[in-house]
Amino acid sequence: MDPIFAAALTRLKEMHQQYIEYMDGLSTDELDWSPGPEMNSMCVLGVHVTAAERFWIGIGIDNVSQRDRDAEFLASGYDLAALKALFAENIDFYEEAFKLQDLSRLCEEVDVSLYMARPSQVVTRGYALLRGLDHTAEHLGHAGMTRQLLDRR
Repeated sequence: MDPIFAAALTRLKEMHQQYIEYMDGLSTDELDWSPGPEMNSMCVLGVHVTAAERFWIGIGIDNVSQRDRDAEFLASGYDLAALKALFAENIDFYEEAFKLQDLSRLCEEVDVSLYMARPSQVVTRGYALLRGLDHTAEHLGHAGMTRQLLDRR
Protein backbone atom coordinates (compact mmCIF):
# COMPACT_ATOMS: atom_id res chain seq x y z
CA MET A 1 0.00 0.00 0.00
CA ASP A 2 1.31 3.44 -0.89
CA PRO A 3 2.44 5.39 2.22
CA ILE A 4 -0.12 8.15 1.55
CA PHE A 5 -2.98 5.67 1.58
CA ALA A 6 -1.49 3.84 4.56
CA ALA A 7 -1.38 7.13 6.47
CA ALA A 8 -4.98 7.91 5.50
CA LEU A 9 -6.05 4.48 6.72
CA THR A 10 -4.22 4.93 10.02
CA ARG A 11 -5.88 8.30 10.58
CA LEU A 12 -9.32 6.93 9.72
CA LYS A 13 -8.86 4.08 12.19
CA GLU A 14 -7.84 6.57 14.89
CA MET A 15 -10.87 8.76 14.28
CA HIS A 16 -13.26 5.83 14.10
CA GLN A 17 -11.95 4.55 17.41
CA GLN A 18 -12.58 7.95 18.97
CA TYR A 19 -16.17 7.98 17.63
CA ILE A 20 -16.71 4.55 19.19
CA GLU A 21 -15.28 5.76 22.50
CA TYR A 22 -17.68 8.72 22.49
CA MET A 23 -20.61 6.36 21.83
CA ASP A 24 -19.46 3.60 24.17
CA GLY A 25 -21.91 2.64 26.87
CA LEU A 26 -24.81 4.63 25.44
CA SER A 27 -28.28 3.17 25.06
CA THR A 28 -30.20 3.54 21.80
CA ASP A 29 -32.23 6.35 23.41
CA GLU A 30 -29.04 8.14 24.43
CA LEU A 31 -27.58 7.69 20.96
CA ASP A 32 -30.75 9.36 19.60
CA TRP A 33 -30.57 12.27 22.06
CA SER A 34 -29.97 15.69 20.49
CA PRO A 35 -28.52 18.59 22.49
CA GLY A 36 -30.94 21.06 20.89
CA PRO A 37 -32.77 22.17 17.76
CA GLU A 38 -30.80 21.64 14.57
CA MET A 39 -28.09 19.76 16.49
CA ASN A 40 -27.21 16.18 15.65
CA SER A 41 -27.51 13.12 17.84
CA MET A 42 -24.68 10.64 18.11
CA CYS A 43 -26.72 8.32 15.90
CA VAL A 44 -27.08 10.94 13.18
CA LEU A 45 -23.38 11.76 13.42
CA GLY A 46 -22.41 8.10 13.05
CA VAL A 47 -24.70 7.48 10.08
CA HIS A 48 -23.85 10.75 8.36
CA VAL A 49 -20.10 10.55 8.90
CA THR A 50 -19.76 7.01 7.61
CA ALA A 51 -21.89 7.71 4.53
CA ALA A 52 -20.19 11.03 3.71
CA GLU A 53 -16.73 9.61 4.34
CA ARG A 54 -17.36 6.63 2.08
CA PHE A 55 -18.79 8.97 -0.60
CA TRP A 56 -15.90 11.45 -0.62
CA ILE A 57 -13.16 8.85 -0.28
CA GLY A 58 -14.98 6.86 -2.96
CA ILE A 59 -14.61 9.79 -5.33
CA GLY A 60 -10.94 9.90 -4.42
CA ILE A 61 -10.38 6.26 -5.29
CA ASP A 62 -12.93 5.97 -8.12
CA ASN A 63 -15.31 3.71 -6.22
CA VAL A 64 -18.22 5.96 -5.28
CA SER A 65 -21.00 4.73 -3.02
CA GLN A 66 -24.60 5.84 -3.23
CA ARG A 67 -25.98 7.85 -0.36
CA ASP A 68 -29.14 9.67 0.71
CA ARG A 69 -27.79 12.70 2.54
CA ASP A 70 -31.22 13.89 3.71
CA ALA A 71 -32.01 10.49 5.23
CA GLU A 72 -28.68 10.49 7.09
CA PHE A 73 -29.91 13.43 9.18
CA LEU A 74 -33.12 11.60 10.08
CA ALA A 75 -31.36 8.46 11.33
CA SER A 76 -32.52 7.05 14.64
CA GLY A 77 -32.96 3.75 16.41
CA TYR A 78 -29.46 2.40 15.72
CA ASP A 79 -27.92 0.65 18.69
CA LEU A 80 -24.22 0.82 19.47
CA ALA A 81 -23.48 -2.44 17.66
CA ALA A 82 -25.12 -1.18 14.46
CA LEU A 83 -23.16 2.08 14.56
CA LYS A 84 -19.90 0.24 15.25
CA ALA A 85 -20.65 -1.95 12.23
CA LEU A 86 -20.95 1.11 9.97
CA PHE A 87 -17.49 2.31 10.99
CA ALA A 88 -16.03 -1.21 10.68
CA GLU A 89 -17.51 -1.68 7.18
CA ASN A 90 -15.78 1.47 6.01
CA ILE A 91 -12.41 0.39 7.42
CA ASP A 92 -12.77 -3.09 5.89
CA PHE A 93 -13.49 -1.49 2.53
CA TYR A 94 -10.54 0.95 2.75
CA GLU A 95 -8.10 -1.76 3.81
CA GLU A 96 -8.74 -3.59 0.54
CA ALA A 97 -9.39 -0.64 -1.78
CA PHE A 98 -6.35 1.38 -0.71
CA LYS A 99 -4.04 -1.51 -1.67
CA LEU A 100 -5.11 -1.08 -5.30
CA GLN A 101 -4.59 2.68 -5.55
CA ASP A 102 -2.16 4.45 -7.85
CA LEU A 103 -0.96 7.67 -6.27
CA SER A 104 -0.76 9.38 -9.66
CA ARG A 105 -4.56 9.21 -10.02
CA LEU A 106 -5.00 11.69 -7.16
CA CYS A 107 -4.33 14.50 -9.67
CA GLU A 108 -7.28 13.48 -11.88
CA GLU A 109 -10.27 15.81 -11.86
CA VAL A 110 -13.81 14.65 -11.15
CA ASP A 111 -17.10 16.55 -11.14
CA VAL A 112 -18.90 15.75 -7.87
CA SER A 113 -22.25 16.62 -9.49
CA LEU A 114 -21.99 13.35 -11.44
CA TYR A 115 -22.66 11.52 -8.17
CA MET A 116 -24.83 13.92 -6.19
CA ALA A 117 -27.53 16.40 -7.15
CA ARG A 118 -25.65 19.66 -6.79
CA PRO A 119 -24.11 22.34 -8.99
CA SER A 120 -20.96 21.38 -10.84
CA GLN A 121 -17.99 21.07 -8.49
CA VAL A 122 -14.79 19.88 -10.11
CA VAL A 123 -12.21 18.58 -7.65
CA THR A 124 -9.15 16.37 -7.85
CA ARG A 125 -9.31 12.86 -6.51
CA GLY A 126 -6.71 13.98 -3.96
CA TYR A 127 -9.04 16.75 -2.78
CA ALA A 128 -11.88 14.23 -2.42
CA LEU A 129 -9.68 11.92 -0.33
CA LEU A 130 -8.70 14.82 1.91
CA ARG A 131 -12.33 15.99 2.12
CA GLY A 132 -13.36 12.57 3.39
CA LEU A 133 -10.74 12.76 6.13
CA ASP A 134 -11.47 16.40 6.93
CA HIS A 135 -15.23 15.88 7.15
CA THR A 136 -14.78 12.91 9.49
CA ALA A 137 -12.51 15.01 11.73
CA GLU A 138 -14.91 17.97 11.70
CA HIS A 139 -17.79 15.89 12.99
CA LEU A 140 -15.56 14.10 15.50
CA GLY A 141 -15.44 17.39 17.38
CA HIS A 142 -19.23 17.56 17.28
CA ALA A 143 -19.46 14.01 18.63
CA GLY A 144 -17.16 14.87 21.52
CA MET A 145 -19.19 17.92 22.47
CA THR A 146 -22.45 15.97 22.13
CA ARG A 147 -21.14 13.30 24.50
CA GLN A 148 -20.05 15.96 27.01
CA LEU A 149 -23.49 17.58 26.89
CA LEU A 150 -25.22 14.22 27.20
CA ASP A 151 -23.13 13.29 30.24
CA ARG A 152 -24.00 16.65 31.89
CA ARG A 153 -27.75 16.71 31.28
